[in-house]
Amino acid sequence: MFDEVAEILEGYTEVSKEEMTPDMLLVDDLGLNSVSYFAIVFDLEDAFDIEIPDDAVKTIRSIRDLVEFIENER
Repeated sequence: MFDEVAEILEGYTEVSKEEMTPDMLLVDDLGLNSVSYFAIVFDLEDAFDIEIPDDAVKTIRSIRDLVEFIENER
């Protein structure tokens, strides 16, 4: 699951998926802005056939948070 999420994130950041770790923060470590963050949410929803509600988006800070949320929704 981590590799799939990292592959999607790689398209929005200059950090390669090989450099990513679960504890990396989406904004601070990957440099994502709000526009790219929401584009990623849409990509993840499509890729994993889930819905990530706005209240969950506000609590997801790291790659680990994303992976755990997706795993819990599947």
